[in-house]
This record gives sequence, C-alpha cells and structure tokens, in this order.
Amino acid sequence: MFIQKTFKNHLPTIYLIGTPIGNLEDISFRAIDTFKSVDAILCEDTRTSSVFLKHYEINKPLISLHKFNEAERVDLIIEHLNKHENLAQISDAGVPAISDPGAKLINILRYERNYDFNVSAINVGPAYIHAICMSGFTLKENFFYGFIENKNDASKKKELREVFKSHENEIISFYESVHRIKQTINTMNEILASDTRITLNRELTKLNEEVIYGTIKEVNDFINSDDFIQKGEFVIVIENLKTKKEVSEQELIELMNEEINKGLKVKQAASVVANEYDLTKNYLYDLYLKNK
Repeated sequence: MFIQKTFKNHLPTIYLIGTPIGNLEDISFRAIDTFKSVDAILCEDTRTSSVFLKHYEINKPLISLHKFNEAERVDLIIEHLNKHENLAQISDAGVPAISDPGAKLINILRYERNYDFNVSAINVGPAYIHAICMSGFTLKENFFYGFIENKNDASKKKELREVFKSHENEIISFYESVHRIKQTINTMNEILASDTRITLNRELTKLNEEVIYGTIKEVNDFINSDDFIQKGEFVIVIENLKTKKEVSEQELIELMNEEINKGLKVKQAASVVANEYDLTKNYLYDLYLKNK
C-alpha cells in the first residue's frame, strides 16, 4: 500500500495536465504555471505540443511519450525522477491517461516498480476524472456511478454487488461522503476479491490532497486504523477485474434469497447464482433446501 500526500512530501511529481481540444484559450492559470515550473514535459507528439507550448511562451525540454514507446520510456523517466525532477505529461489534446498515453506509465511506476513518486492531475475536469487519471489503472472502459443511493448495510451491499457485476473489466468510480466512507469501504471489502486494487482519493487539487493506493483489503485495514484521516469528500476508484470471488455458504443463500425476492423460483435462483460464481445449479439448490 502507498499513501500519497501530494503537497506535503518531498517526492518528485508527475503532473497529468489536460490541454485544449481545440481552442488554445481553454487552459487554467495553474496549468500554465505548472508547465513553467517543471523540469521537462512528456508529450504524445512533440511537434503538436510545441504549437500549444509556444503560444504560452513555455520553453522546456520535451520528451516523446506515446502508445508505442510508453513502456520503453520508464527507465528514462525514472532517471529524471531520481534527480528529483518534476515532470508534466500531456497528450496532443484533452486528458492524458484516458484513451491517451499516461496510464501505462503510472501503472508500471506505481505497481510494477513500486517507485515512490507523486502523480497529480490538473485541468482535467471533474473530481472522478482526476482520480481515474491518477490511479494508473489501464482497463479500456470506465464507469462513473455518482453517489451510492443506499445507506444501510444490506441494501448498500446489494447495490454495489449489482454495479460490480454489471461493469466487470471496467474502471469504476464513485463519490462518497465523509460520514459513510468507512461503512462503504467495509461493505466493498465483503464483496470484492481481497486483491482487487482501488484508490481512495480525498481533497483533490487542494493542499491536503491525499491518495491511498492498495488492495481493497489493505485500504479497508487502513481506514479502520487510527492513522486514517476522515475528512473531506472522497472519490473511490476500483480496478474491477473479473475474478472468482470466494463466498461462504451463508452468502450464497443470501444471494439466492435476493433472486427469489425478485420473483424467481428456487431452481431459477440457483441457476442465476451458479452462473455468476461458476458453481453447479444442483449444489446450490440442495444447499438452499438444506438451510431453509
């Protein structure tokens, strides 16, 4: 697990900065200031980016970083970070790391190399886009769910289970309030495979910006410790890979009851749950009758 306190540590930083998709004036003051402060800029196409950068009189070393060389550039980028250099990363237009270079770089540095650095997003729109960019997750599709509707444990578990099932092999993001964040992470820990990677983001772009990277089990353990700072609004990002989740007999019975409450007969409910968890229909049918 890695806890990033972006603006309160002394680690080098990669800034993922959104650039105009057409009108060159669509850029923030902070983005321009960051371009002028970093040591080098990683560009999808240095020729294209030069037009934008010259427009704002930004003169920094440019390093090409595109989908064909992203993995190969990791060692060079580590050399810069080892010298405590801060870097900006941009695509030709729009947001890096979403259908553009950036995610693979962050993924390799954070999860494969376990390299200690900060990654922070600037000028990329809403909070959940900031969080997805910073996650380093490389799944092609992403799904934003907003706020979870249900507040009690049972209904929240059902709601989240349906979301995770409907969006397998996608990056899922949603918002959660400071008052319900622990309950929600605890519920996720009961549903997701223990090695599912998530990020927990709070106070994005602010002085107290913090990102917790880890598995759902690691993050769940941390938020239930005295070290967890329960302040601010939270964005949760999940790398929702399709995995075979180990479930107890009691959980299987509860899942069948959910289907029966929808109007299915026992055999039909057994078939639905069996298909979801790679079990036999007869096993679930007998289990249900035995515990009825």
